[in-house]
Order: sequence, then structure tokens, then C-alpha cells
Amino acid sequence: MESKRSLAWERISLRTKLTALSVAIIGVLVLVSSLGTIALLRTYLQANVDTLLTSTSIALKGEDPALLEERLATRQLQLPPLPTDFYIAYLDETGTLLIGLVSSAGDSRDVPNLSNFSAEYVLLTQGIPFEVNEKGQIAEDSGVQGWRMVAVPLTTMPGALVVALPTGANNALLAQYGLIGGGFGALLLILSGLSIWLTISSALKPLNEVERTAEAVTEGDISQRLMEREGDTEIARLNRSLNTMLDGVQTAMQDRSKTLDQMRRFVADASHELRTPLVSVRGYAELYRMGALKKPDQIAEAMGRIESEAVRMTGLVESLLTLTRMDETTKLERVKTNLVTLSIDAAKDASVADGKRKIVITDLAGNKLDDTASVEANIDANSMRQVLTNLLANASRFSPEGAQIEIALDNQEWFDGKKILTLEVRDHGEGIPEQLRDKVFERFYRIDNSRNSETGGSGLGLAIVSSIVNRHEGKIIALETPGGGATFRVTMPA
Repeated sequence: MESKRSLAWERISLRTKLTALSVAIIGVLVLVSSLGTIALLRTYLQANVDTLLTSTSIALKGEDPALLEERLATRQLQLPPLPTDFYIAYLDETGTLLIGLVSSAGDSRDVPNLSNFSAEYVLLTQGIPFEVNEKGQIAEDSGVQGWRMVAVPLTTMPGALVVALPTGANNALLAQYGLIGGGFGALLLILSGLSIWLTISSALKPLNEVERTAEAVTEGDISQRLMEREGDTEIARLNRSLNTMLDGVQTAMQDRSKTLDQMRRFVADASHELRTPLVSVRGYAELYRMGALKKPDQIAEAMGRIESEAVRMTGLVESLLTLTRMDETTKLERVKTNLVTLSIDAAKDASVADGKRKIVITDLAGNKLDDTASVEANIDANSMRQVLTNLLANASRFSPEGAQIEIALDNQEWFDGKKILTLEVRDHGEGIPEQLRDKVFERFYRIDNSRNSETGGSGLGLAIVSSIVNRHEGKIIALETPGGGATFRVTMPA
């Protein structure tokens, strides 16, 4: 049962819930206010009646019952301003009625039941106002036909005086007030409910925009945004937060799409790169198995080709592993390192791999540096060796035989006292078109779409360099070498 109620409550709209709750609160407040007002009015009316009854009893308890009517008629006796339907009775000590005066504006001549009002009974009331029902019994609520009265002993003779007023008039007034108050309360609840419904509908209207935007994004239109609202209201903050979230989602989806495009291109490139050496390896292996390679020089050539193709595949796999390790959050081991010595070692390694190009170490002005020079920086030496190796390999790949490649170094102090390391690798080859200079650092990107096995790399070398430089909190850009060629400039804190 409880779960069904919870489920039914959850199905109700927020607008309806808020309106119902607000109207319920207003209804409770109106009810409490009405009951409090009626209680105060009842107390006020009863206090007035009690004052009249008490003052009248004081004025009459010393009068002679036989002369009362004459004195009242000749205005020798002045009574307090009693209502028109009062009743005055003189009783003997046994409670027998001696004289009774009835005043009523209508035809009704109702009188209270005084059969119980003996002298002892009157003394027990102590002159305090009380109510009696139609049976003459004292009661808290005397009902419609009840009376409010005061009973006091007479001072001129044995007996008692009773001054009474019917409670019906006050009860009717209270009932009428309650009816009027209930009607106005109902009207107030209706108007309040309508006003609250319209106010909440207006306040929740921006949520409809959120819903429409969410539906559009769900359908694939991630460019949709919510209207920017001024101020620091809940809706304004919600719109700003959702727009920020949508910006992040759009950026993530664009990056994902871009990465997928790059991955598809890389898979195509890698498939071709791997298929070609695999076909060669398989072809030479089949020739050897079939006995087509009989001469020693043929077998040596086949083994050489198999080895070179295996080296190519190994290089591609190693590049992938290197880039994967760059994505991990391994901590750099920064130590003070002489970049001149590191560059000389990298140049020697590059010369061994490709001795057709001359590599020189210079400062930024072009002055040659030898092994006695020093340009120091706090870097991860192994990572920076990888940077130099990849940049030199790229320069060798895209510069003609016999050309010179320069590694330019400098360690400058900026105005804020911080030192900045600048490293440039310059070649004098065909250069990089300006519109492609930012793209060359993207993963799997290759300028050479021909996939020439001699000039085309895997598209990972410069991406590895960019990742290492970024981890050193540095920056790498591609420029044009004066006179033609490409220059890769690395700057990072020293």
C-alpha cells in the first residue's frame, strides 16, 4: 500500500505538488486564523454578556419584587442596557417563581427552566455567570436553547434573583461569522491556488526549455544551448551549469570524433605499413620453402629483405608502446643535465643510423658548440633524448642527402628571474606548409599521404615529442627555416 502511494505521488507533476502543498498550507493558516478569531469573538461576546448580567443583578437584588414593574415603568429604576430578549425572575427560598419579567422583540416568550434554583443551589453559583441547558442544568455548552445567567440571593427578603439572556443570538452570530469566514476562506483558497499555479508555471517555464534542449541533444544536435539569463537566480545558475556541461560534452564528442578519425587513418596506414612487410616476408618464406632460392646470394638477399621488413614492423610497434607510456602518469625524473652533451650523443646515434646528413650543434645565433660548452636544465634526460632522436629522424627523413641539420641550444633568463630552455632542430628540406604546422603534432597524422616507405613514417614520432614536451610544461612549434626547410622549436622551464 505504501509503495503504491509513493508511486502515485511520484507520478504527480512538480507543478501540481507545489500548488497543492502551497494551497494546503494557506488552508491550514486560514482555518487556524478563523478558529482563533471565532474563539476571540466568543470570549468577547461572553464577557459583554457577563458584564451586563452582573451589573443588572447588582442593581436588582435589593429591589422589592412587588414594586419592580412600577418602578421600571415610572423610570424610578434604571437598568443597564440589556438586549431586548432578557429575562428577570424573583424566586423564593424554595425556588418557586414569585415574579418573572420577559422582554422579547419577537413572538417567542421562551423562559429558562428554573426548577432547580433553590436557595442552596443559588448560593453554590457564587454569583458567577454560567450557562444552563433547556433542562435547567449547568453546562459548558448550553446549545441552541440555552441561557447565560447570574443567580444571586436577595438582600431585602429570603429568595433569589435570576437575570438571564438566551445564548442563541450569540451562537447564531458566531455561526454566521463562521459561514462568512468559510466562504471567504474557500474563495481565498481558489484564488490563491490559481495564482500559485500561474506563478509556478511561469517559474518552471525555463525547465521546458531545458527539456527541449535535452531532447535536441539526445537526437544528436549537441550545438543546442540554453538561453543565458542575468542574475544569480536558481534558473540562471542552472542554465549556466547546463551550458557548461553541454560545452564539455560537445568538446568531448568532437575530440572523440577527431580521435576516431585519426585512429581510422592510423589503422589504414598501419595496416598498409604492416601488410607490405608481411607480404614480403611471407613471399620470401614461400620462395625459400618451394626451393626457388637456391643460390647463396639469393638466399642472402631474401634474408636481408626479411630482416629490413622486420625492423620496420619493430619500429612501428615500439612507437606505439612509447606513445602509450607517454599517456601514463609516470613521474618525470628531473635532474640537472647538460643539453650540449645530450645533443652530441643524439647526433652521433643519428649519424650511425643515417650517415648521409651532417649534424652540427650550435647556439641560437649559429655559433658552433663543442663538448666543452654547457647549456643546463632540469629535465628528464631519457625523455629529452627521445625528443632529440625523433626530431633528428624526422629532419633526416625530409631533407636531401648531404644537407646539414642543426641542433640549436640556449638557456635564457627572463625578466621574472626564471630560466627558459630553447632547443631548435633545423633542417633544409622541403619544409612544412603553414596550414599543416599544427597538425603534424597530432597522433597518427602524416603529411606524406602516399605512404612511401622511404619517406613516410608512422605518424607517431612528433606526437611522442609533443607529449614529452607537454609533460615538461613546455611548448613545441613548427616554423620555417630561413632559406627553406622546417624548424622545430622547443621551449620549456629550465
